[in-house]
Amino acid sequence: RNAHNFPLDLASAEAPSVNG
Repeated sequence: RNAHNFPLDLASAEAPSVNG
């Protein structure tokens, strides 16, 4: 995961696009 996306860790589970 992207370091700057760590607060979105929960969101990344629902929005894989956030991970890139």
